[in-house]
Amino acid sequence: MLESRYRVAANVLSGIRMPEPTTNQRQPALPGFDAEATAVVGIGLGLTGLALGLRPRLAPATLALTALAAALFRNPRRIPPDEPRAVFAVADGHIQGVREVYEHRFVHSDCLRLTTVIGPLDVPICRAPVAGRVAYLEQISGDHRPLRDPQAPERNERLYIGIETIWGPVLLSIIAAPLGRWLRCETSQGATLTPGMRIASVRFGGQVDLYIQRDVIEPQVLPGDRMLAAQSRLGAVVA
Repeated sequence: MLESRYRVAANVLSGIRMPEPTTNQRQPALPGFDAEATAVVGIGLGLTGLALGLRPRLAPATLALTALAAALFRNPRRIPPDEPRAVFAVADGHIQGVREVYEHRFVHSDCLRLTTVIGPLDVPICRAPVAGRVAYLEQISGDHRPLRDPQAPERNERLYIGIETIWGPVLLSIIAAPLGRWLRCETSQGATLTPGMRIASVRFGGQVDLYIQRDVIEPQVLPGDRMLAAQSRLGAVVA
């Protein structure tokens, strides 16, 4: 009965289930990559061809650099499992920790903060962890401190996305790493989200803090656990 209530309410919030956001993003020419990767790969292959003609010994290096650059624009298709009570990972990376804190910006309650660190070579796409509506959106410019700095979450460039769900508010704080100066919001105020929808991108590494009321979720992760956005489970809703 409880499971049915979650399914019905999730359908009302999300409408037709779509794992990708309905934005004006350009359609990629290379499957599994952002549209921007086309130019990067084209330039890289052109330089590789030039190197083959002039200095063949340099060709492997330019080809390797092209592959490395293309990796920064990966956008694999992710369809989350049909689990209405699951809270999915926002980004690829590893769990740094789970802490009890008070969140004052959007949730205004005692929360669990689940922190995922995104490596420089991880897929840079951030996805909605739950179904809901974007009720709060703010991007703040800032410093580029190392993420190990305790003040980095409140000092670095960051993006806040507050989501209203059927069981309460969730706040995402997406924080740019020192090299991650490409933090882009890809959702809008009032947008309806389904799990797995693309909401942001942060290249060259970053951090995602997910704040959720502590009596709402049963965490299912430990520090060091590897996460895949929209696939791995951070926890399950128990409210």
